[in-house]
Amino acid sequence: MNDFFEAFNIGTEARSFTHLDLSEDDYGINVWPDLEGFRAKTEAYYAEAGRVARTLTTVFADALGLPHDFFAALTDHSVDVLRMNNYALSEGVVTLDGDLTGMGEHTDFGLVTVLWADQVAGLQVLGLDGVWHDVAPADGALLVNLGDLTARLTNDRWMSTLHRVKPPIVDGTIQRRRSVAYFHDGNIDAAISTLPSHLDADNGLAYEPIVVRDHIKAKLAGSRQGKANTAAVREAARVLAAAKDAPA
Repeated sequence: MNDFFEAFNIGTEARSFTHLDLSEDDYGINVWPDLEGFRAKTEAYYAEAGRVARTLTTVFADALGLPHDFFAALTDHSVDVLRMNNYALSEGVVTLDGDLTGMGEHTDFGLVTVLWADQVAGLQVLGLDGVWHDVAPADGALLVNLGDLTARLTNDRWMSTLHRVKPPIVDGTIQRRRSVAYFHDGNIDAAISTLPSHLDADNGLAYEPIVVRDHIKAKLAGSRQGKANTAAVREAARVLAAAKDAPA
């Protein structure tokens, strides 16, 4: 992996839910830089992005014919993360070659991702036609990616968004590219099973039930330590096929 980005993350802390016995091993502790106004502004954006994500899951419930509060039971202590990405280093720091990527092909782990991105080229989504399509957000708009847990719930009828970021290089010059992703991943102890209405009568379950904690742990072990994730065969096959076969 030659991913060409740096990131600052914050997330839901266990101490945010004083009525629950949650572990900091699952939720972590935020560490803030000493920059005037940074924490307040970041927490304000985090709260608003979370509101958008929860509004979307309410829409999902309606679209799937589920009770209006279906996702609330899966997300009332959701382990959410806000990641601020910077896709540029100072010119001359690295030697660019054909293997360098901004961020490699991947799907997001959770239920839904709310993404702000600037309009510098680089973000691409794999279409159903097997072609990578450039994505440029409209003025004032947010982008939405479905995650792997939503794919599990719907037996891949709502597939997680396979996307990547190409290096932000224009006419041989590194351009600064930024994005902010809010990952709405569900309660750490929630069990995710395919909805009965989405079972395939011929092929049965597409996915075995999984606890969010185990799902995230396996995903991180794969991306950070290169460990095979036996519970992610279907999405891994899509990523590998896209990396190998899909035209740019």
